Amino acid sequence: MKKIILFSMAMILMVTLESQAQISAGVYRLSSATFATIGTDPDNQMFGEARVSTGSTVGIEGTFGYNFVQRDEVNFYSGFHLGTEGGDRGLYLGVPLGVLVKPFSAKNFGFLLEASPIFPGENRSNYFRAGIGLKYTFR
Repeated sequence: MKKIILFSMAMILMVTLESQAQISAGVYRLSSATFATIGTDPDNQMFGEARVSTGSTVGIEGTFGYNFVQRDEVNFYSGFHLGTEGGDRGLYLGVPLGVLVKPFSAKNFGFLLEASPIFPGENRSNYFRAGIGLKYTFR
């Protein structure tokens, strides 16, 4: 229970830091699960995102990202994930590398490519996940 409270407080802090931001929503199919997401504007230098995994076990994840490359057509970012895979599996930490490609004239819609090594606690082995997704920003 303490882990969930700590995770919730971290997510509230990330959203508060981006209080002027627009809202984005997405669906990602990563190798470990499918994620439904909601977050701040991904075109900001720093952004946050809350993710809910919808695989065999339901988990939650918070992602903090920093855009190293920001252009109208593409953003390249990295940051960290903090999440839980559900059940008694404990917390994990991840380091994403991602590209958000916005190929259309309206820059609200984009395709996401993301790869991330995942470092779970509790003496579990590390793994690598990667995948694609769709993201829409409400402006």
